[in-house]
Amino acid sequence: MNRTILSTVLASLLTLSACGGSAEEDEAKAAISGYLMEQQDDKQMITLEKDEADCISGDMVDGIGVEKLKEYGFLNDDGTVNKDAKSPEMSEEDSEVMVDAMFECTDVMDTMRKELAGAMGSATPEMQECFEDALSEEMVRSVLVATFSGDEAKAQQELMGPLGECITGGTDVPDSNNN
Repeated sequence: MNRTILSTVLASLLTLSACGGSAEEDEAKAAISGYLMEQQDDKQMITLEKDEADCISGDMVDGIGVEKLKEYGFLNDDGTVNKDAKSPEMSEEDSEVMVDAMFECTDVMDTMRKELAGAMGSATPEMQECFEDALSEEMVRSVLVATFSGDEAKAQQELMGPLGECITGGTDVPDSNNN
């Protein structure tokens, strides 16, 4: 009988401790989702629906964890979003988790195509077609992973290489390091 009571007490303690972690995760998810939606109101980033923001925040917290999100500066120690956070410098693995969350929860490619079309202005139809062809999911993922892992130079290179070829009509883009 003592064994049953001890087992019940231990099971209750484990359940309560799991709920404590879960509450922190739930708060972090709500904070991140709320922040993403707040950014929509300020027109600070691409447009997201509430369920997309919830999905992204859930995948971030589940895949990266609250403690790491705090270490990266996304979250403050109290679990609120750090609104003063600068460009992240995440591990490549966590950057991939972030990018996977974006692709899982939103239509990143559609958004990128729309952004590109709006930014192209007076590009020729040939250039526009070349840009659309160059804008592959693999390239976009690579650019985003490089950005989240703090490698802005790689992100620029990954993006501008193929797009630069479109601008120059398919000829090699001069390397600024080899003048």
